[in-house]
Amino acid sequence: MAIASEVSTDLLWKHLESICQWERYTGTDGENRAVDYIAGELSALGIDVTVHEFDALISIPGKTSIDILGEQNEHIPAITAVFGASTGAAGVTGDAVYVGEALAPEGPVAGRIVVAERMLSPGRFYAFEQAGAIGQVYVNMGVAHEMTVSTVWGSPTPESVGRLPVTPAVTLSREKGQGLIDLVKSKKEVKLRIHAETDTRWRRTKMPVAHIPPPSGSTEYVLVAGHLDSWQFGANDNGAGDTTLMELARLLHEHRGELKRGLRVAWWNGHSHGRFSGSTWYADHMFEELRANCAAYLNIDQPGCRQCTIYRPFCTSDISAWVKDAVSRIGGQETSPDHPKKMADQSLWGVGVPSFSFLPVLPPDAPDLQKDHPEGGFPEYWHNPADTLDKMDKDLLTEHTRLYAGALLELCTAGGFPLDPRSTADVVDAALEDLAGRAGSAFDFGPVQAAAARFRKSAESLMGKIGGLDPGAGNRALRRMSHALNAVLYTQAGPFDHDPASGAVRFPGLQRVDGYLAAGGESHEGRVLYTRLVRERNRACAALDAASDAADAV
Repeated sequence: MAIASEVSTDLLWKHLESICQWERYTGTDGENRAVDYIAGELSALGIDVTVHEFDALISIPGKTSIDILGEQNEHIPAITAVFGASTGAAGVTGDAVYVGEALAPEGPVAGRIVVAERMLSPGRFYAFEQAGAIGQVYVNMGVAHEMTVSTVWGSPTPESVGRLPVTPAVTLSREKGQGLIDLVKSKKEVKLRIHAETDTRWRRTKMPVAHIPPPSGSTEYVLVAGHLDSWQFGANDNGAGDTTLMELARLLHEHRGELKRGLRVAWWNGHSHGRFSGSTWYADHMFEELRANCAAYLNIDQPGCRQCTIYRPFCTSDISAWVKDAVSRIGGQETSPDHPKKMADQSLWGVGVPSFSFLPVLPPDAPDLQKDHPEGGFPEYWHNPADTLDKMDKDLLTEHTRLYAGALLELCTAGGFPLDPRSTADVVDAALEDLAGRAGSAFDFGPVQAAAARFRKSAESLMGKIGGLDPGAGNRALRRMSHALNAVLYTQAGPFDHDPASGAVRFPGLQRVDGYLAAGGESHEGRVLYTRLVRERNRACAALDAASDAADAV
């Protein structure tokens, strides 16, 4: 597309250097200066920018260490994870228990300090804390990666605040932590003391959002965003995404006369330090507008680093066919988009907005590949002070921005928006067949399978006549179908709350059938789960019926 040739490498690099002069912890002066810079640069181009200000629960890491107590005390400087508990001057002292790479307790850990290998995750931390661990130490395979341990998505509510961590977390590099692992594995008793500091409190935060309206005055828009906050100076994660967003705003503003629907560009705050607090705040406070007018959401994270030559797209099923085609036509790569992942500020599934990401990653043989989870394609300097400008590749940053620019212009100028509910029908049918197969005769998925059959017929009927419909009517029907189904297909909480920050599965509410089968239908736990499953089945039926009604009404 012609817009690809208009991407300016010089401007991308100018903005990246400017943004990366500040450490961008959420709610701090560094991030606020980046907000002012972005808003000022775009306003100078005549782009409308609103800087939202709101309070969010933010956690910033402080000084942390671990002491091996005994005849020869050893003091090891370390890092903590945000939202982990602060220990105070006395620290937390206890006997160590080695758990290896276990994701959940496989033996008693109550009253002890867990020593684990590989990177922590919020779900992993929560499982050990719930089992009574009084502290947790993680030894990464390579460098120490900055992380969060909160399973609460966004700022907490009365229902979720109880899941905030109450014990400390420590992360060590392999170089600093291998000796500890060897010691704990070789001795029957090892006593440790953790000192950890986190500054966790409500802070006033700022978040810029740019608006580029179409000449028609249509209220429909595409949302593109990435996170502004970072660990330290964060060149790749996510200064590169921030400068890409600035360039996309400039380019689409230049092409504003061609737009049939508008573009919103958001720089989310609180991605790491608020556990997606910025995008969650936006989903909560712009709920009606998003539901009525947002056609799709593109998240941009970590483009342009050296060796980052592979696109690994993920998306909601409704837009998957277009995502696959766009990466092929514009990006020059054949891909198979994956199901959505619970990462990258995916805070809009409950609202129902179709979402996608092209996610540039490193190939399997890249020298920079992360040691803890190389299959993810992220670099070893991810969430580490080594994420600096020297890791960036100007040519790749330009190449990735060209894909984003071409894709966004296509979405903003298309008459008929490229959603296809038949792809959703495929995912629904496959998921329900799997669930029914696992359940056997123990739980009846017949009602929801019948609703899915009706939905497939309605989807096929609509797409068979979509070309002859008024584009506005067709687009509204497709959007209503997506909004009805995405909330139940990808979330359990639905439109008005947010699921915990854990893995993403299809029909998460119905996936609890495994727990029901394990508990047994006659037990107390089994009967409690049965009640939940019936309600989740009803919710799925209602969503499928609503999507069918939206198609049939056209």
